[in-house]
Amino acid sequence: MRLAKLIPALAVLACLSAPLLAQEWAGRGRIQGTIKDENGKPVEGALVTLRKDADHVDAKAPGPAPIKTDAKGRWSMLGLAGGNWAVLIEKEGFISSEGAVQVSEFGPAPPVNVTLRTVPKEQIEAAQKQAEQASAGGQAKAALDKANQLLTEAQAAPEAQKKQKMTEALAAYQEGLDKLGAIKAEKPEQQTAIDTTKLSVLQTMAGIDYEIGQTNDAIAKLKQVLAAKPGDPAVLQLMIDMLVQAGREEEAKQYMAQMPAGAKMDAETVLNMGIKAFNANQMDKAFGYFDQVVKDYPERSDAYYYRGLVYLNRGKHAEAKADFQKVLQLDPNGKFADDAKAFLKDIK
Repeated sequence: MRLAKLIPALAVLACLSAPLLAQEWAGRGRIQGTIKDENGKPVEGALVTLRKDADHVDAKAPGPAPIKTDAKGRWSMLGLAGGNWAVLIEKEGFISSEGAVQVSEFGPAPPVNVTLRTVPKEQIEAAQKQAEQASAGGQAKAALDKANQLLTEAQAAPEAQKKQKMTEALAAYQEGLDKLGAIKAEKPEQQTAIDTTKLSVLQTMAGIDYEIGQTNDAIAKLKQVLAAKPGDPAVLQLMIDMLVQAGREEEAKQYMAQMPAGAKMDAETVLNMGIKAFNANQMDKAFGYFDQVVKDYPERSDAYYYRGLVYLNRGKHAEAKADFQKVLQLDPNGKFADDAKAFLKDIK
C-alpha cells in the first residue's frame, strides 16, 4: 500500500522537474548588486535583465524574468547556472548600462555595483523633438491620405454629391498642409521634400477650389505656388486658364508673358481669348490669338477656321480661302467643314 501511494507522488515530482531540466540557464548560482545615481543615491525601480552566454541582453531570449531594484537600489537573483552572464540595467531618465559577470554555482559572484548616469538634458530635448516631428509627420500623412481618398470618391460620386465630397477633401488637404507646416526639418533635403509636398498640395487645392466655384481662392493659391516656382509652365498655364475663364484677361496676359521661351500655351485657352476678341470686334487681337494657335498647333482645323473668319472680315479673301481649304484638308467631315465649304463658294 505504501509503495502504491508513493508512485503517483514520484510521477508528479518528475513532471515538475522536467521544465527546470530544460532550462539551460538554471542552476544554483546567485548574483546581486546595487544601483546608484551619480550623486550616490539609490535608484529604485531599475529593471535588471540577465541572459547567459550572450554578447548582449536579448529580452526575448530564454532566461530568468527581469527584476527591479528595491528602495535601496538593491537587487539579487537566484537559481543561475555557472558561466558568463550579460547584465542589462535600465531606468527611465538614465543611460542604460550593460556588462558581463561570471557566476559560479560553488561560491558567490562578485557584486554588481553600478552607477547610472542621467540622460543629458540636450539628449532628452532632442528625443522629445524627434518624437514630436514623427508625430507631426504621421498626422500630416494621415490627413493627406484621407484627402486623396476623398478626392477619389468625389471624382466618382454623382453630381449631387460631388461638391460636398470635394469640400471635405479640401478641408482634409488644409489639415495636412497645416501639419506639414509644423514639421521642422533637421536637414536641407528634408526641408526640400516638405516644401515640394506643400506646393503640390496647394496646387491640388487650387484645382478643387476652381471646381467648386471658388475661383478667387484658387487663383490666390496658385500665386503662392508661382512665388516659389516662378516660370513653371504647368502652373502658369493653369493660372492663365483660370484667369481667362474668370474674365480677367488683362491679368492673364501678365502671366502669358512669363511663359518660358518655346513653351506652348493651351490651345483651348488661346482660342477662347480669340473668340472673345472677335465677338468684341477687336480683329487685331483676335488675329493674334488665332495665328498663335495655328503656329503652335498646325494640326488644329478650328484654328484655321477662326483665322479665316478674321481674314474674311478684313477683306483678305485669298488668305481666307487658303485657311478654309486647310480646314477641309485637315478635317473634311468636321464641325466647321460645311461652313468652310459655304465660305469658299462665296469667295471670288
